[in-house]
Amino acid sequence: MTEHIAIIGAGPSGLTLAALLQHHSIPFTIYERERSTSARFQGGSLDLHPESGQRALFEAGLREQFNKFARYHDQDYRFGDKNAVTWLYHQASADAVGRPEIDRSMLREILIESLDPENIRWDHCLSKVTSLEDGRVELVFDNRPEPVVTDLLVGADGCWSRARPLLTTWKPEYTGLTVIDCRISDLDKKFPELGRFVGQGTYFCLSGGSGIFMQRNGDGSLRVYPCLRVKEDWATSDPTFDWDDHQKMTELLINTFFSGWDPRLRDIIRNVDQGMTPRAQYRMPLGLRYDHRQGLTLIGDSLHVMSWFAGEGANLAMLDALDLFHEIHAHPEDLDLAVRNYEIKVVTSGRADVTNEMSQDLLVKAMSDDSPRAYVEGMARAMDSWFADGKLLDSMNRDTLFGE
Repeated sequence: MTEHIAIIGAGPSGLTLAALLQHHSIPFTIYERERSTSARFQGGSLDLHPESGQRALFEAGLREQFNKFARYHDQDYRFGDKNAVTWLYHQASADAVGRPEIDRSMLREILIESLDPENIRWDHCLSKVTSLEDGRVELVFDNRPEPVVTDLLVGADGCWSRARPLLTTWKPEYTGLTVIDCRISDLDKKFPELGRFVGQGTYFCLSGGSGIFMQRNGDGSLRVYPCLRVKEDWATSDPTFDWDDHQKMTELLINTFFSGWDPRLRDIIRNVDQGMTPRAQYRMPLGLRYDHRQGLTLIGDSLHVMSWFAGEGANLAMLDALDLFHEIHAHPEDLDLAVRNYEIKVVTSGRADVTNEMSQDLLVKAMSDDSPRAYVEGMARAMDSWFADGKLLDSMNRDTLFGE
């Protein structure tokens, strides 16, 4: 008899695992603390790579749905300085393939719509996890009177995972970067001149330890992320800060971090929509390993949260889900063996360490005093690899990328 699988978290890794299990008729339940699919805006877009994110979707039978919304033409990447002088530009060809962009909200919708609604439990916030003597795991959720007992708990609940502490005492560490999550809806309609200035794809301007990351989305909006090299509690420790006061906080950002920048870049910040959210960025320290424990495992950011500077986090998360699924599919009546095999491949090997280190190295270069020089040099080498074969960054090209 196939054992019961509980997945905690409806992010990219948890939903990908669920879609794969559903496609192959392997029973599971996914628990998500949000109240519904529309409870929270899901952020910007990401590029899915052929051998990881795309592969996982295709094995889940979602090739057609993905291709319907994949934006191959949005693979433009432009990097500049505070004067809006372009230092590096990659323009996607008309017949571009490889690493197309897709909105996170659309990816989530594709995955959720592939699932039987009965297999998703919304408004389930995990409050306690207990390993039982027989190897199973008991889950307790806020405001839910009855606990859930499962044969396998898959922690896919992100940076501050409730499942991780049962396997390790390691915690994420602050990267030194805080971003302010913003957007401009209907950019080309509201501000056509700014739309022409930004262009297609992604535009990242850097100087002196600050940056403005701009990213086109499929809904016509522009994601805007002012990037700040500040203390971890900067956004919350000053009692005069009010992130609901749009005018006050946009002017604070402009005057404090971007006062000498090109007027068009300052206008990007000035014209973001209401609803600015500061987000301190975290990473898991390198070298995380843990001893196998029956009934528990981790995938995605629960295991290897990292900064977005190498563009690999979501792809690695979906690859984790795919590798765990392969083992479960091969051993549906012995989940403990399946998890052991998965953890040897993903955890014991430290598969994410190289990418995690690269992400942090690129972040440090981007937010250095002499940026964008060192960052652009690193990105030029990285994009040669990315667009040549679309493969994940690995130890074979690390020396080439960073010249170490």
